[in-house]
Amino acid sequence: MYGRLHHAARRGRPGWRLIIGGMALVVAGCSAIGPTTPDGSVGPTGSTAAPSVDATPIADASMAVPGITPDPGRSLDPNWEGTSIQFDPANFVDPTLDTNPFHPLKPGLQWVRAGTTEVGSRVVPHEIITTMTDVIRVIDGVKTIAMLDESTDSGEVSQVGMDYMALDKDGNVWILGGYTEDYQGGAYTNTDSAYLGSETGGVLGILSPAHVDANTPRWLIGKAPEEKASVGTPVEIGGTYCVAFACFKGVRVVQEGNVGAPDNENKYYAPGVGVINNIPLDASLHQDTFQLTNFLALSPDGIAEASRTVQDLEAHARLVAADVFGSAPPSTRRK
Repeated sequence: MYGRLHHAARRGRPGWRLIIGGMALVVAGCSAIGPTTPDGSVGPTGSTAAPSVDATPIADASMAVPGITPDPGRSLDPNWEGTSIQFDPANFVDPTLDTNPFHPLKPGLQWVRAGTTEVGSRVVPHEIITTMTDVIRVIDGVKTIAMLDESTDSGEVSQVGMDYMALDKDGNVWILGGYTEDYQGGAYTNTDSAYLGSETGGVLGILSPAHVDANTPRWLIGKAPEEKASVGTPVEIGGTYCVAFACFKGVRVVQEGNVGAPDNENKYYAPGVGVINNIPLDASLHQDTFQLTNFLALSPDGIAEASRTVQDLEAHARLVAADVFGSAPPSTRRK
């Protein structure tokens, strides 16, 4: 449903340029957001070295988590689609208000995450870069903001796309649509997913709830057309974890996967930052691993370039996914 982060992506170095399927992707003007200090605050801008603090080892995914007692009923049924909240357009607000600390939506934020993935029988380097653009699209009567994703395997572009994120009054972050393209040898090969809300066959759900505790039941993340529904289940709440970029307190660990095989991956969400780590589980197809290696704030020029890339992708979608994007009104940039 959503790309390879939730997947994620975009490189933010001054003057960096990547040619994909005839489109020039450029991001310029960014600054690093400093790592957290032991008290959980953000360090100096431009600092990338993790502070010297004791790291809490990431628990083996098979270990039981103290304080969480599994429900012997529905929560253990792999085919349960989880709880859901009724979708009501009147319950949504401007997504750029950015009120969910576990999934920031502020335009210009950019995450670089790196690890490995399996391509055939080979384990290769894998980088995922995500940018919050300022592209706004109304879906099912709700204003959404486009999150641009790009993935590279062994330094070669493998996937490019975007998810359209919405924010409700309670601070829950929803996915209302998406579009993802696959690439090989630097060239477009096929469209992996394309939908815009319920009118094009999507089932709408919450990617990142505002509040999760040990007793929160499995929830519905959503469903793209012709795909199985995705679900999330809390694994650990409030832990301290260190990754390549920094150490973080108050981390939320969520198991995410598809109905029927919900044990795809454990994602580690840090407050104020979002996903900092991904641990593949038994159902993971490519055994993707990645950790946060940089967290950036783009300049206005950088935001503009990322947003133009989204609009270029939408233009291509109108050609290759005309049944979804062909009649959809054009998106706009936030003024």
